[in-house]
Amino acid sequence: MDAMTIEDLHSFIVLYQLQNVSDAAVELNITQSALSKRLRNLQAELGSPLISTRNKRRLTITESGEIFFRYAQTITAQYGLLQRELQDYRELRRGTIHIGSVPVMAQYGLTTKLSHFMQDYPQINLRLDELEGDDLIGQLQAHHLDLAILRDVQSRQLNSSQFHTQDLLTDELKVILPRDHPLAARATITMADLRDVDIVTLSPGSGIYERMGTLYQQAGLTPNIRFSTPHIETLLGLIAHTQWVTFLFAQAAAPFLSADFVTRPLVPAQVSHLQLVVPRGDQTPTIARLLQYLTQ
Repeated sequence: MDAMTIEDLHSFIVLYQLQNVSDAAVELNITQSALSKRLRNLQAELGSPLISTRNKRRLTITESGEIFFRYAQTITAQYGLLQRELQDYRELRRGTIHIGSVPVMAQYGLTTKLSHFMQDYPQINLRLDELEGDDLIGQLQAHHLDLAILRDVQSRQLNSSQFHTQDLLTDELKVILPRDHPLAARATITMADLRDVDIVTLSPGSGIYERMGTLYQQAGLTPNIRFSTPHIETLLGLIAHTQWVTFLFAQAAAPFLSADFVTRPLVPAQVSHLQLVVPRGDQTPTIARLLQYLTQ
């Protein structure tokens, strides 16, 4: 004997409402014998009669049948709600996406794209954690994030068999100097120009710290790092009217710059990609749609 199903519950509800096996079978689009078998199996599983057939012209619902009908209505109604809610998830009407990003969302226009997505899908919630690169790598590897936005120098630490990366934006690493700095008069700057210049920088894990370290190493130099911080505003406030300089990506720095600073490109130019990172495997429709918004 098969266990009770939603179809069995629905069949009894229809039978209860029509009070006739033949009519109920027609309504359910099954044979009368199939409906009678469902009813027998229900009564056997419950160990209690649900109907009385003493009146051959019209069946009678027993007290057990009355109780069962009420529960059957509740269960089928709840099942219907469950189906609709799952359909909402499948059709991008509900859900939460957990995003991790280095703290550059606004500078690159990504918050605008998130806003457009949320307006189009008002019942999908977004949770954004803005972290340094090393923390994001750990969160991704622990499967705590649905997707992440990282610098390419950071995403290279991930196993390509487990994560897919896609370029979002390209930016150029620039040297930021106080307006009255001796090097500010130059159109471009080489690493040799910075041999004896004190540096302040974004913290390790920022992507800039690591890229800067590689540049100094390739030039055979050792940077004199006086100060590090995770905040661009703090860096700029610190170097204003000093002889210190810092490295920042042009687009990321632009909203924070003022007439007190000048921006100079390095020679050779240093280009970096901001990348979208997602775990490999099946993506939910919700995440797939968000990726479309972020990459268009």
